Amino acid sequence: MKKDLREVEALAQIIIEYALVYKNIANLPCGYISVKQISGHTYCYRQWREGDKIISQYVPEALLSSVKRQIAVRKENESLLKEIKKDLKKVTRKVVKSGLLTEAEVIAVIEGAIAGADVHAEIEKLLTN
Repeated sequence: MKKDLREVEALAQIIIEYALVYKNIANLPCGYISVKQISGHTYCYRQWREGDKIISQYVPEALLSSVKRQIAVRKENESLLKEIKKDLKKVTRKVVKSGLLTEAEVIAVIEGAIAGADVHAEIEKLLTN
């Protein structure tokens, strides 16, 4: 039983980390910086894809380094999120296999964590039912 509870605690920690990284990604700009030469002047644009369209947004020179840094941080967070998803999948399988929670309950806890709910309280509520 202690092993199962440790797995549930590990699940809670991974869900908290997942929600934090997910929220960070949502608050950072996506895309890349494109540099254009027009009439001898250099202009920088942040470009990203929405469906089939490429959207461009002019980036003033004063904000260029900040936007580049934010895009780099987003890309780092996206790769981190991939690793967290792998860990989350492994731990979810263990918890579901032990019969403590169902996969649907784990998904509900993840969605709640992204919305700002207390993960530990949500899991506690599910375990006591």
